[in-house]
Amino acid sequence: MIPEQVSNLYSQTAIQTADPLQLIILCYDAAISDLKQAKELHQKSAMNEAYRSIRHAQDIVTELLVGLDYERGGDIARDLNRIYNFIMRQLIGINSRKDVALYDDLVKILANLRDGWQGIKLTSAKSSITGGMLPRQWRACA
Repeated sequence: MIPEQVSNLYSQTAIQTADPLQLIILCYDAAISDLKQAKELHQKSAMNEAYRSIRHAQDIVTELLVGLDYERGGDIARDLNRIYNFIMRQLIGINSRKDVALYDDLVKILANLRDGWQGIKLTSAKSSITGGMLPRQWRACA
């Protein structure tokens, strides 16, 4: 088996066996990785390759966005909606910009959100606060 296939198999297994909080953390990790890779490619003017990474990050943020439950999530779900929509707007035009600093800003936002979810996971894996913010679909996070 080639290394890329092993990595994909590992990722699929991690997603299939993870609890809901770990899944959301994996989504953030994947989006952060995509944006870091896109930044490197953008700096090399490899825009077609950068766009693939940007598109995958967009897919992940879309999954997070459509998975919000506003009834159970209340203000937190609405705030996450605003953040995710901001990120989506930035990603839509990012490949036409010459300045790559925006990648770092988006990575920072996603990393802060990821750290928040990690904190929730560490304090209470079954916290009722998570009910309205966990995505229902996970295919983009792989």
